[in-house]
Amino acid sequence: MRFAAAFALACAGACSALALSLSPADQAARDVALQWLGVVDSGNYKDAALLISEQVRGSRDWTTYFAAHRAPLGRVNNRRIAEVKHASMVPGDPELRLHAIVRFKTSFEHPPSSTYGEASKAAATEEIVLTKMGCCWEVSGYSITAVTSDK
Repeated sequence: MRFAAAFALACAGACSALALSLSPADQAARDVALQWLGVVDSGNYKDAALLISEQVRGSRDWTTYFAAHRAPLGRVNNRRIAEVKHASMVPGDPELRLHAIVRFKTSFEHPPSSTYGEASKAAATEEIVLTKMGCCWEVSGYSITAVTSDK
């Protein structure tokens, strides 16, 4: 039993050493993205759409987008953060604001190829755009694309 606990602790340390190093602000953006993705993953697309920033909520029919692009992929097998980038402007937002673009490599129950019509593994890149509104990050964009090669 002691060996199992030591092994688990060693694995946790090794995994965290391989994780992307994030600043406190990036960690906050990642946490908001993951909380919101939890709503999307649960299939509550209407709630996920309502949680998107008011500034961009009407830019597309988010519920239909999730049903068409996310639902066919099924449950999440694994999601890991790939990168966090920053921008002062993003398409669809004419104002200068602080934006964090958080990308995750996510593997799903069903291959994205069945959705996107191209050969791929059961993995995709999920991109969540967050906008700093006052003190808080708000989700202001989401896209998902199939991963077609090992990068």
